[in-house]
Amino acid sequence: MIKVFEVVECGGPGGTGEQVAAICNGLDPARFEVSLVYAVRGGTPEAYRAKCAGAKAAYYVGEMTREISPALDAAALRRLRRLFAEHRPDVVHAHSSKAGILARAAAKAAGVPRVFYSPHGYGFLMRDRSRASRALYRLAEKAAARVGETIAISPSEAAFARGLSKKPVHVVCDAYLGDFPEPLPHDGLVVGSCGRMTYARDPDAWLLLAQRLTDSRNGVRCAWIGGGEDEARVRGHLGDMNLAGRVEVTGWLEAAAARERLRGLDVFVHYSRWDALPNAVLEAMAAGLPVVASDVPGNRDVVVDGETGFLARSEKELLELCQRLLDDPALRARLGAAGRERVRREFSRERMFAGLSRLYSGGAR
Repeated sequence: MIKVFEVVECGGPGGTGEQVAAICNGLDPARFEVSLVYAVRGGTPEAYRAKCAGAKAAYYVGEMTREISPALDAAALRRLRRLFAEHRPDVVHAHSSKAGILARAAAKAAGVPRVFYSPHGYGFLMRDRSRASRALYRLAEKAAARVGETIAISPSEAAFARGLSKKPVHVVCDAYLGDFPEPLPHDGLVVGSCGRMTYARDPDAWLLLAQRLTDSRNGVRCAWIGGGEDEARVRGHLGDMNLAGRVEVTGWLEAAAARERLRGLDVFVHYSRWDALPNAVLEAMAAGLPVVASDVPGNRDVVVDGETGFLARSEKELLELCQRLLDDPALRARLGAAGRERVRREFSRERMFAGLSRLYSGGAR
């Protein structure tokens, strides 16, 4: 039996927390004894522990926080080292940058034989941080990369990882964790986005797109499924831009309700400034929607330009590609069907579990 410790600082609602929960619940219990070491962002420790019911044991480390804090970071490092030394796991797999830095250092100090790290989006790619902050994140990632091996969640992330270290880098893509629903009948045409409304998702570009689309095509509506830091500001602009009644911002929804709203779209837009591997795009493709996404790493790993959707290199191109899809129902159907098949083939749970199982057991690297 191989003892695996999954370590995550951002447990709770969100893509990384969902993926770690799927790993805890989906690895073969006849081969792997999985334990969870975690903190949460949003939600409660109890709720996230319940979501990871497949983990044999769970250890909450509240000192492990997102932001840099010398006192808390030192306390978290000590707790992690003690946990690993006491329970002697065969594998430690850390997820996201803070857990990745702390858990790798603790695992090395405790003599853990196999150590892995999945960035789920490097902090130095986040353009809402200062240049100095991004440089600091890159230096920290480069230093931490001396320990263990990287399991990138996309080919683009693997390319960044290889630029940080000569240690082995593997690719095991995040899995799509939902169903493959059929579209809901509805009147008119709806272009939508889904996710947290924040700087990374460029809601200002989306607002301008919504105005141009609804002005240029009769009966077209736009919707943003979700809420976030920029929600109040965006709602304020709806009236100023004469978009009331044509554009909807739903606010935060439970995951099941958000997926249900996806079924009522005709075209999905994901014009993000940066990405790791966008779960929202996988969900849209699984729902049979053609996707227009920004041409950035992460999006390129999911959307095959011209086959499952389009990659837009500018806001002008974003508008033109959306208009092309609105005007061509056969193209929408063809790209949507190809996207659904790509998700089934390339982003299944079984494929993710097989890749992780091979690495955890010391198989081919």
